[in-house]
Amino acid sequence: MKYYSTKKFGPITTGHRQWKDSGHCKYVHGYARSVEITFACDSLDDKQWVMDFGGLKDIKNWLNEQWDHRLLIASDDPLISDFKSLHDKGGCNLNIMDIEQGWGPGIEASCKFVYDYVNKWIKNSTDSRVWVHKVQIWEHENNSAFLANE
Repeated sequence: MKYYSTKKFGPITTGHRQWKDSGHCKYVHGYARSVEITFACDSLDDKQWVMDFGGLKDIKNWLNEQWDHRLLIASDDPLISDFKSLHDKGGCNLNIMDIEQGWGPGIEASCKFVYDYVNKWIKNSTDSRVWVHKVQIWEHENNSAFLANE
């Protein structure tokens, strides 16, 4: 038997570009993303909790540093030098998502980005008692994607 609890962060105002799309998603656009992280464990802590949500301020801060008013582009975007130049001129706050790591500007690959960081952080901070079971990202109220550790 496993125990689960979920914490939601956001909305976080984020811009991104899906350069491989043949439609309108190839243009820079943005959403107010929300991130839901489901934590799992085999045994509850001394307070009978999976995860102490009050101890997740570092995760909230990290998410905001990565995404709040940032422009996410893939590391293989053919316009990367243009976006870097715009960043250097103060025209955008760029975050280049490393596709070699399985990360990207879309919500599916962003789930892996969040999972990779948060799962390591959670395991470290709980002596591996807790792990990330699922990361779900909502780009708005109608669209979401998730990555689950089954």
